[in-house]
Amino acid sequence: MATIKDIAKRAGVSVSTASRALNNNPRISSGTRAKIKQIANELGYSPNYTAQTLTRGEANMVGLVFPVTNQDALANPFHIDLMRGVGVALEKRHYTMVVAIAESEERLLGTVKSMVAQSKVHNFLLLYTKEDDPVTAYLRAAKLNFVVIGHPELVGDRFVDNDNIQAGFLATQKLLDDHHCQHVAFVSSPNHWPYETDRQLGSSQCLNERGMHGQSWVVETGSTLTFLRDHPEVDGLVCADDLLFLQIYRQLQATDQLTRLAVICFNNSRLLGQLLPAIDRVDLRPRQLGIAAVDLLFNHQADHQFVTFTL
Repeated sequence: MATIKDIAKRAGVSVSTASRALNNNPRISSGTRAKIKQIANELGYSPNYTAQTLTRGEANMVGLVFPVTNQDALANPFHIDLMRGVGVALEKRHYTMVVAIAESEERLLGTVKSMVAQSKVHNFLLLYTKEDDPVTAYLRAAKLNFVVIGHPELVGDRFVDNDNIQAGFLATQKLLDDHHCQHVAFVSSPNHWPYETDRQLGSSQCLNERGMHGQSWVVETGSTLTFLRDHPEVDGLVCADDLLFLQIYRQLQATDQLTRLAVICFNNSRLLGQLLPAIDRVDLRPRQLGIAAVDLLFNHQADHQFVTFTL
């Protein structure tokens, strides 16, 4: 098996130059990098990533940190699609992913700390944003490389996101223009995630431009029939995501409310597309978000990136 010494000898350069060239070090000219990579391919060179890990003191792994959820909560297809994009981007860099999931902030923080101390994971993607988040605070304090997916908690946090305000605006606009709704309600969860807040803000902006006022519906257990009874005028729903709509779908269907309500929701996951009726969706392109997050994680010159969604 060819070694980096063999490549250096064939190219007539030092081992350190060959190593830097194979790792795309900008200090090595593009011509030299191309020449050394060609020689590596000809010799069938395969990098020793374990040795690289020991040399750098960090693993070829990226930690994916999920939001705190209880054990009985449904898995969000949006996160699954995000992981697909992350996996594709990491494979090209010869990195793998390791996942942190927990039912409390304390346990989640402990898992992340263990990744750093025991597994030498120094790169992280957070699949959520949250005020006063202890995990994000720890990553900042430890000066570790991380990117959040969503609206950042603090200025300076590097992030990838959709323009959720615009998404909420356009989703509401579609209900008004295509379905001629007159009384729109925005449906959100009790978690008040930042992306829900942004989408609701965009929805309100759209309604205000038309001289209209909307309703706000925070979905609690058993709240579906109560809300619709108290607000019989509502004829359109902007649902914060399709998983949330799935929670109220059966009750809406059982009371025949779906025949009179126009609905639009976010994410457009293929799994829930098979379970839900043919309602309008905003495609947030989670795979592209995952790819963009990995690219930003390893691009230390940029601080954020937006991914364009589609209706």
